[in-house]
Order: sequence, then structure tokens, then C-alpha cells
Amino acid sequence: MDGFIVTLALPAMSRHFGVGLSVFKWVIVAYLLTVTVTLLPAGRLADIWGRRRIVVTGMSVLVLSSVLCAMAPTVGSLIAFRILQGIGGGLVLANVMAEITAVFPKQERRKAMAVNASILALAQVTGLVLGGLLIGQFGWRSIFLVILTVSLAGLILSLRVLKARPRPQDRTAMDWTGAVLAIVATSAPFLLIERLSSTGLTLANLALLIGGGVVLVLFLIVERRLPKPLLTLNLFRSRAFLCGSVAAAFYFIAAVSCYFLLPLYAQLVLGRSPVMAGVLVVPLSLVATATSLTVSSLGDRVGGRTLSTAGMLSLSAGLLGLSWLGPHSSTAAIVCPLVLMGMGGGLFHPPNNSATLNTIPPEHLSVANGFFSMARNFGQAIGAALAATLLAHALGAAGADGALAGVVGARLNGQPLDAFLGAQQLAYRLAAAMGLVGAVVSVLRGAELPGSAPMGPKSVATVNDGRRR
Repeated sequence: MDGFIVTLALPAMSRHFGVGLSVFKWVIVAYLLTVTVTLLPAGRLADIWGRRRIVVTGMSVLVLSSVLCAMAPTVGSLIAFRILQGIGGGLVLANVMAEITAVFPKQERRKAMAVNASILALAQVTGLVLGGLLIGQFGWRSIFLVILTVSLAGLILSLRVLKARPRPQDRTAMDWTGAVLAIVATSAPFLLIERLSSTGLTLANLALLIGGGVVLVLFLIVERRLPKPLLTLNLFRSRAFLCGSVAAAFYFIAAVSCYFLLPLYAQLVLGRSPVMAGVLVVPLSLVATATSLTVSSLGDRVGGRTLSTAGMLSLSAGLLGLSWLGPHSSTAAIVCPLVLMGMGGGLFHPPNNSATLNTIPPEHLSVANGFFSMARNFGQAIGAALAATLLAHALGAAGADGALAGVVGARLNGQPLDAFLGAQQLAYRLAAAMGLVGAVVSVLRGAELPGSAPMGPKSVATVNDGRRR
């Protein structure tokens, strides 16, 4: 809910603060980027201090930051409070699937992951619909009351339900050097996207790209030499874990363009109200929820690789359909691609999530889940940054960067409309291509072997060529 409920409010925020999309995109991107860079350190901290303590801390930060966002006096302070909110979100998300994997036996884990995926799908649409209702009645600040309410409920439930599990006897100090290098390496692509949109390929941008690669290499060197690293590199000897994580990243790079662009398209091109723009995404989440709950029974017969790959292909087909949207597209022309995308999400997430983490031993679950969640959220952040940057660049070139600040219900026309539709088409087609790359990665994970068990500590270091799942 927290990631994209703000999308509906961007026009209202733009009217309130008098700032264009090139600035306001950071209200979303800064949150997603902060979640991403927090996840890996949060997974390691959970190994040291325990998952329950980290989740409770994260929920508490979400509660506090929601209040601050609702009271933000300037756009700069709003972005700063969203960064704080991202820290809280990262602390929570780093431990969700690790806790599910730890609690449920393997034969029930796929079903548990399916329920988790369906809740995520429902949360996205619930956030958009509630956000649209609140924006229309009480203004954009009220959307953070939704996040406050959910975070407070999550904090209470975490305190009452989550168990304090035994922590490892060897609680080595946190790898802060690795954490800083990981944050820098993860942040570099976003800075590069921002600079490329304004200056193109220059020597400075090329130096930035090379510098990011050097930092990544330094991170790997540091992690390889530490006895208790931030990231256990031997995890990547499992092809199931590596391909599952990369496929998840590509899924979200592709899918997020819809969550960012469609609410803006509905308001600025079709002239719909915020609440109707939120309702427009309902079919996607309903289909994703139904498919997620159904696919858990298919996994044992069809196999995770086949289902996940089919999900990626369905996602790409839906995004390609959205790329044809025009100034007068019908509701059916929007809903049909969304149904395909919903089926794609439902087919992809449960088998991919369970297969990716099934082979991880209990002592590495928090770190593995931290990286897996980081890959997913990195995809979300990159997808949102790409879509927002393409749109902001197109509107800026057309002299319509402040197009979001128009009155409610006003439609774009002339050059701003052409710029919006051109950027939207490019973003959706680029996203569809990313989905096809994710499908290829999903195929490369290898076939699932029946009766495979989670890897023990020695197996992580010795697993061969990824055949083991």
C-alpha cells in the first residue's frame, strides 16, 4: 500500500506545492529506493538481534513517519519523511518471507506463499481505492492516515503474534563496511537514470557507471573475506536462488510501470477522478489474488519453473496491450491487459517465492530473504524511476512539466497530450521487453526436483550447477 498509494495523489500534491513531476517523482522513488538499500542490512541485523525485534522496530518507524508525512510543510520535508518511511518498510519487508519459511513446513509453504502474494495484490488495489476516496474528500494528506492505521495494526499484531526465536550463538558484529558499499552500489543506477534523462551519455555519466561497477566489485571482495558477511556469497551457488531473485527483479521492473502510469493516465488523459482512477486497477489485483490462491494446487503437478515463466509471459502480453492506449480508450481496452497482468502476477509469485527460498538453510534465511526482497524492491524502484523519468523528460521537453497541477478532471490536449502518450507507450514497451528477459531467466533456473529438501550449511557451499532446488 505504501509504495503506490501516493501515485494517485501526485496531481493534488503538485497543485498544493506548485512543483512538477520531475521533483514529485521522488516522493515515490525515494521511498522505494530507501526500502531497497535497507533490506540487506536489515536481514543481517535480524540474524544478530532477531527477526521479531527488527519487525517491531520497522513497524514503529512506519507509524512515526506516517504522521510526519501527513504534516509535511514542504515538498523537501515530505521526501525526507518518505525516506524515513522507507527505512521502516525495509526493516519489515526484510523478514516477511523468512518468517513464513521458518514457520510453515515445506509441504505447506507454497500455499502460505500464495496467501502472502494474494494479500500483496489486495493491498495494492485497496490502497489505490482508499487513497482515491480520501484524496477526493479530505485532500492528499489523508492518504498517510491509511498507512498509519495499517502500520499501527501491524505493530500490535507483531507484538502479540510473532515469537522471539533462538538467535545464533555466534552473533558477530554488523558488517557496516559492506552495508555502506551495498548502499552506494544499489543507489548508483538511480543517479545514472536521472543524469541520462537530462544530459544523455557523457563522459561524466560513463564515469558514474564505471564507478558503480567498481564499488560493486569492492563489495564482493569485502564480503568474500569476512567470516560473517552482510551477504553470504555461497548462496549464489544455487541456481534456483540466483535465478529466482533476478527473475523477481525483472518482474517488478516491468509491472511497476503500470502502477505508476495508469492512475496518471486515467486522471490526466481520461479526466477521471482520483477514486475512479484507483478503481480502474481493481481487476488486476482481483485476478492476481484469485490466480495466486489457485496456483498453489497446480505447483505440485506443473512445476514452479513452468508456472513462473508463464506468469512472466502473461505480464509482458498485458503490458504490450497497455502500450496501445490512446486519448479515448475504452474501459475494456484497459481492463483486458490488466487481467493478463493479474494472471501473470498470480502465476509468478507463489512458485517463484517458495522455490527461491526452499533450498536455504534456517541459519541463512534472514540474509537470503533480505537479498531476495532487495531484488524485488530494486525492480520496483528501477521500474518506477524509469517510467517517471521517461514521462517527466517528455513533458519537460513539451513545456508541460507542470501538467499535473491542472484542475481536477481537466484533460491534457495538444502537445502535452502527445508527449504523455508517447512516453507512456515507450515505457510500457520497454517494460514488456523486461518481462521477456525475466521469462528467460526463469527458464534458466532448471527443473524442480521432486522431494528436494532445504540445503544444509555445507550444501550451500557445495551445490553444483544449480540443479538442486
